[in-house]
Amino acid sequence: MDLILTNTNVLTMDATDSRASAVAVKWGKIFRIGKDRDIQNLADSDTRIVDLKGMTVLPGFIDTHNHLSFYGYLVSSVDCRAASGVECIDHIVERLREETDRTPAGQWVKGWGYAHYHLKENRPITRKDLDRVSTEHPILLIHVSCHAGIANSKALEVFGYSKETPDPPGGELRRDPDTGEPNGILEESALIDKFSALFLQETMSWPLEQQVQMIEGAVRHYNQAGITCLHEALVLPQTLKLYQDTEGLGRLNLRVYTMNIDFTAQTLLDAGITCGYGTPMLRVGPIKMLLDGGMSNRTAAVSTPYQGTGETGIFLVAPDQISSNIEKFHTAGYQIATHAQGDAAIGVLLDAYEKVLGTKSDNVLRHRIEHCGNISEDQISRVAAMNILVSSQPMFLSVLGDGFLEAFGPDRAHRLYPYRSLIDKGIRVAGASDSPVAPALPLMGIRDAVLRRTSSGADIGKEEALSVREAIGLYTSEAGYFSFDEDNVGTIEPGKCADFVVLDRDITSIPADQIADAQVLMTIVGGRVVYEAAMSR
Repeated sequence: MDLILTNTNVLTMDATDSRASAVAVKWGKIFRIGKDRDIQNLADSDTRIVDLKGMTVLPGFIDTHNHLSFYGYLVSSVDCRAASGVECIDHIVERLREETDRTPAGQWVKGWGYAHYHLKENRPITRKDLDRVSTEHPILLIHVSCHAGIANSKALEVFGYSKETPDPPGGELRRDPDTGEPNGILEESALIDKFSALFLQETMSWPLEQQVQMIEGAVRHYNQAGITCLHEALVLPQTLKLYQDTEGLGRLNLRVYTMNIDFTAQTLLDAGITCGYGTPMLRVGPIKMLLDGGMSNRTAAVSTPYQGTGETGIFLVAPDQISSNIEKFHTAGYQIATHAQGDAAIGVLLDAYEKVLGTKSDNVLRHRIEHCGNISEDQISRVAAMNILVSSQPMFLSVLGDGFLEAFGPDRAHRLYPYRSLIDKGIRVAGASDSPVAPALPLMGIRDAVLRRTSSGADIGKEEALSVREAIGLYTSEAGYFSFDEDNVGTIEPGKCADFVVLDRDITSIPADQIADAQVLMTIVGGRVVYEAAMSR
């Protein structure tokens, strides 16, 4: 044997919820699980035996919607999240000013994680606020949703945005009501197109070693959270090549399933590359499409206007375009994963899926809805009938939940992310973080799926709560199905990949509000320890 974990509490997450006290690993696969004495008898002189002293072992966590490369890019920028201690606009201004003092004039300064509803002023930041920082540096502040951002005057100039610039398709330049000048708030494509170009311009100009280190740094953070596999939710040809290079150097320490953005996907089709092609560590996954925006920043396409406004969000593409794209990629044999948050967008998406699948289907290609936050009862039934998969983010309830309550009002907000209703209808649901929108912390997602509480302490849709076992399944046994990988990952069973996370406690036997406090002590990918904390017990 290569590795034996003994004296532990193994939660297999298999169909019978069996438990064991030891597990043996050979050639990156689970060889056997069972009792300590039986498993220890398999050891030879080369076996690494780890006495876990009663700690708990779970299948490695799977994050089914994550922006690893963007996270790696942004994490070195200025942290403007409430969780980092930001309480008011002046705090953000001060942090950005400190960064400009270290940055030559004319070079970009970036911040991320800002949300107006977490600030004392409870108002959106504009270019006037950022111009207090500098007018010589282009400054871009990314909203926590990543569907909006704030640019100072210099950044607007660099982007080519002025009073005469029309709103781009699928986006909006917010403007001063008196002058018509852009006020710095960029929504959807007005931000995403420019930010994506900036990301590629900067990162692809770096030496390969620096690019790989960016990926490694993000992967290291995810390994520390117990993540052994993730679905990278916006992959361009350049980032696919970077993942390939990182794996080729033996430095990709988790499994990546790529979600390839639709507007560059033709290159995959032209090359004849099929969905699922790749290696055990890197596989080409679904075509990713975006239909609408985010809910806390009020750009998700909804049928009923947001609280206190007449606004109903933004469609990023025309409904007929989404329908033709789905038909095209479905015909090519690709799984499709479509971002749809508001009920208006979900309705358009379901019409498109029904066009290729019919109103009832076994959905062989396992097409997905990403996020699916504001779904109606009728739409839930339609999703169930077509066997559409839902990849969603429980931690949005704590990270963005106060913004949901403000945008939707309490009655509508309590019906958001209805996990209980989805699962009771037989819909397969997997967990994700959408990092950097929310932290890539599966334990936090498990807690929030059970607790359903905002960061301010407000309850949000308690009737849609899951059991702890169901919530763990979102990131393990259910998640493996979303990448056609249920025979390899998601549970601890002989023959499957030896992907484990070791926790300092059994999260099925503690109060829900303590789940996120559990410590990841070890993360193992394919039988290889990729993260190990100092164990004090």
